[in-house]
Amino acid sequence: MGYRAEVRARARRRPPGTPDGRRERARPARRRQRPPDALGTIGTDEALSPLLDLLDDGDESIRRIAAGALGKASNPEPVEPLARALGDESAVVRNAAVYSVIELLSNVPTQQSHAVRDQVVSELKAADDATVVEPLVEILADGQQSRQRRNAAWILGRVADSDTSTAVESLADALADDDPQTAQFAATSLKSLGGPVVEDRLLDKLSPEHPEDARAKAVFVLGQIGGQETLNHLEKYADDDSQAVRKRVFSAVSKLRAEGR
Repeated sequence: MGYRAEVRARARRRPPGTPDGRRERARPARRRQRPPDALGTIGTDEALSPLLDLLDDGDESIRRIAAGALGKASNPEPVEPLARALGDESAVVRNAAVYSVIELLSNVPTQQSHAVRDQVVSELKAADDATVVEPLVEILADGQQSRQRRNAAWILGRVADSDTSTAVESLADALADDDPQTAQFAATSLKSLGGPVVEDRLLDKLSPEHPEDARAKAVFVLGQIGGQETLNHLEKYADDDSQAVRKRVFSAVSKLRAEGR
């Protein structure tokens, strides 16, 4: 099936709707024949221009497909348009935009990744917290690719608020991730967030039923952000059965005492 026939077939399957006042009403009917699915599967930069245009389409499903396909780009050009899509009136379009931003970070060449990360954080910080955090939490919890989970963990520590319980909970759980780098990024992000919500959640992670590595990382973060209550709690684990936990406790307690917390 050609791509135009494919788009026409999709349009026939789509329930009728009412134009929402976007550029759609001013476009000739032939613009409706643009093949977002086909363009998205090409995965080349030649597809970027038409996909970027489709982010302003009047049809929610077209905007969603375009936002989802832009994550396959191999350069950072779509970052800013995807960030604008985070303000879309449709929740499914906003969700697709966040997923594509994470995918984009995983796809761009290594030499560009640092600059792209900075741009992504800048754009995501300007978006509504709930719009960004929920998809990032989903990726961190359920993502099948370790690179995507790493990026989600790293970004959460820079765009979430320290009292956003869903983000803190997700990062605390990721301390036990099978991928060591994801677990380390989660610890770094928890340290960056800090605050009472992070402290309380990490104190809950110290009990022996949790994995040893996760407990040790929790102790490390608590040693960086904790106060007197945390110090008192950590001292109870000075004789823990885990050597790794005991070593972290010794370092954390020493640091907190030295700082007079």
